[in-house]
Amino acid sequence: MNQHVTMPIEVQEYYNAVNQYQPEAFIELFAAGATVRDNGQAIEGKEAIQVWGEAALFSAKVRYTIMEIAEAGDTVTVTAEMEGEFNKNRVPAPQLFRHEFKVHAGKISSLNITLK
Repeated sequence: MNQHVTMPIEVQEYYNAVNQYQPEAFIELFAAGATVRDNGQAIEGKEAIQVWGEAALFSAKVRYTIMEIAEAGDTVTVTAEMEGEFNKNRVPAPQLFRHEFKVHAGKISSLNITLK
């Protein structure tokens, strides 16, 4: 992990909420008009993000281990290994995902998730 990049609290809280199964805390991290792109699928607005989070993260009991953090301009990129109860045949081992966060006014305004 890059020791010289400070992860914004909103980004750290995203991983805490997922890892500690806190869907209520999770959705409060997002701005009203936030967008999540999960491997090309666009999810727009808090209501849709909440539905996506339940289906993709919480029902699958996802847990992340942060491997690397980088910052470029207004984007914080986190590489994290994902574990959980999901179809691992679709994702090569280890399950490494790249999360690109944009945070504005204390809320996550966009999150782009791709395979590493």
